Amino acid sequence: MIRRKLLTILFICILLPVVVMFVQSMTTMLSQRQDITKMSTGYVRNLAEYAADRYNDGNEERVSAFLSLLADPGFDIAISIGEGATQQQRARVGKRNMRSKFIPGLAAYVDTYGNLIAHSQNAEILSDICKRAPLVGKHGVITRGGTIISNVAVGGNALTYVAHIVPTDNPKVLAVAAITLYSWVGKNGFDMMKLAWQGFLSMLAALVALFMLRSYLIIPLQNLAAQVNTLQWGSEMLPEEAPRRFLGFRFEEITSLRRAIVDLTKRTMEKEDLEKRYMRDIVKAQEDERNRIAQDIHDGPIQVVAALTQRIQMTSIAAEDMSEDIRARLAAIESVAQGAVEELRDICDSLVPPWVWLGIASCMEEASCRLERLYNVKINVDVDQSLELNQDVTLALYRIFHEAVSNAVRHGKATEIDVELTRAECAGGDDADRVRLFIRDNGEGFVPDKNELPRLPLLGKRGLAGMRRRVELLGGVYSLESAPGEGTAITVEL
Repeated sequence: MIRRKLLTILFICILLPVVVMFVQSMTTMLSQRQDITKMSTGYVRNLAEYAADRYNDGNEERVSAFLSLLADPGFDIAISIGEGATQQQRARVGKRNMRSKFIPGLAAYVDTYGNLIAHSQNAEILSDICKRAPLVGKHGVITRGGTIISNVAVGGNALTYVAHIVPTDNPKVLAVAAITLYSWVGKNGFDMMKLAWQGFLSMLAALVALFMLRSYLIIPLQNLAAQVNTLQWGSEMLPEEAPRRFLGFRFEEITSLRRAIVDLTKRTMEKEDLEKRYMRDIVKAQEDERNRIAQDIHDGPIQVVAALTQRIQMTSIAAEDMSEDIRARLAAIESVAQGAVEELRDICDSLVPPWVWLGIASCMEEASCRLERLYNVKINVDVDQSLELNQDVTLALYRIFHEAVSNAVRHGKATEIDVELTRAECAGGDDADRVRLFIRDNGEGFVPDKNELPRLPLLGKRGLAGMRRRVELLGGVYSLESAPGEGTAITVEL
């Protein structure tokens, strides 16, 4: 079972770690984003409150110094190099900005309509961000405030940012602070979010590749193996199938393997058909030879011995002065000659049984009577009288019956044989006229070796192989069951 499911087991062994890594990558990505967003939210709140405190102090120099110390790599890179920049260019700009500014983020002071009053480097975008902020009430005045987490398009890039707005003591001035997630993850060129996304996409690609492997390689191989296992070699040919394609490509290995098996099954059918025709010719030649020998015996030895018998009879009648001793000797010679004629006629009948033309029922009854006398064995025959079979099938059943009885007596030392000839049990249709011959003896039995059957003719044991071949030539089914001490049973369906 394990060997049959080896491809499935290997697929699962590869799939499980990929799924685990896929889930871990996705979890890491979401967790990293959540943690960075949380950290950024707290940071920009403090930064906005600090900016509001500087403004409330009323010292313009301290406000300007504070704004000059701010820089956000995300906004700076997007504005400095725009679209189409390589990763190396973005990293160099980010490092330069981080060296020149040491407080990450953007800050600005805007009025309640979002117009800029003062801002840090590249912080013009905060005007649009401020306009997105919700309206809040403070000291009976409606203004804008709170935290915003959203995306903004800068230089053809979509940057995720976190912004916070804090009202100052001046109801017409708001302090705005913002930071992009890139400010944390892009420091020194090391992007955790990008790494998490790459891991996630890599595992997703691996999953897609695995399921493609299963759909276009493993499943076709399993289907091919199942078809080959259930294939009746010599009588069935593996059907050809169009190769499965993916994006215009196909797996040539699977296609070549199926084509080779199809060709092999075709050659096997041709070989089986050639072997059947060869055996059919052999059987026909044997029957023709039996007919010739029977005709030669009938026209030769039987006529000679019959003429000899007539001459003995005529001599015995013509010689009136013959002594009784000589007459007795002539009578004995005549009896021997008549016995020879009967034996020769029995040989002719065994070679070409004339009762085959009488129908299957009469044929089996006549054959059983002759075999009982010949082998001194009891044969119980049960034949369905309604059966009507053609001469070829009748002759084949007679030969199988004769050979089975001969083997049972000579090799199995059987003393009683049961024979049944009935209609085969089938669903109907064309197979409704099939017949079943069952022969069982009470002989010694033996251990049948299926692998030895093809080699029986080479060993000089043509009985069992001949029966099986006769059945196969007529498109039937032959089976043999035996065990030491339990006799032998032969079943034939034609």
